[in-house]
Amino acid sequence: MTPPMRLRRRVRFVFELARAVWWLTRIELGLRRNDLPALCAKLGIECDLRSAAPPATEYVVLPRRTRTTVLACAYAVARWPMGSTCLRRCLVLGRLLRSLEPVLRIGVRRDGELSVHSWLEIGGRTLDATSANYATLGSP
Repeated sequence: MTPPMRLRRRVRFVFELARAVWWLTRIELGLRRNDLPALCAKLGIECDLRSAAPPATEYVVLPRRTRTTVLACAYAVARWPMGSTCLRRCLVLGRLLRSLEPVLRIGVRRDGELSVHSWLEIGGRTLDATSANYATLGSP
């Protein structure tokens, strides 16, 4: 028999997974109907596309209660049939963690070819360790 705590964790994961899939579906439709700033406004995520400030280099420490949410989001996005992109991951996670006031940032870098990346920052700290490798869109 599964111990009660383990069962609670599984139930919580399934609940968070269902929430992530629900928001992935809504976001997929929103990406087709709205521009990014409008979609972010609907989701309750600040969208910073004009700031010339460099990406945060310090990693954010999330509250323990968000651990299952982050894992379920990563699981859902990795298996999403429309593709596992950093933008989808950021939009879903930003919506699920909107009480922490996340900011969506987008950057570019050239390493042979042009690559674009999006990440979330909370309280001036990043959720993505690779964000420091990109120049933000507002940079000169």
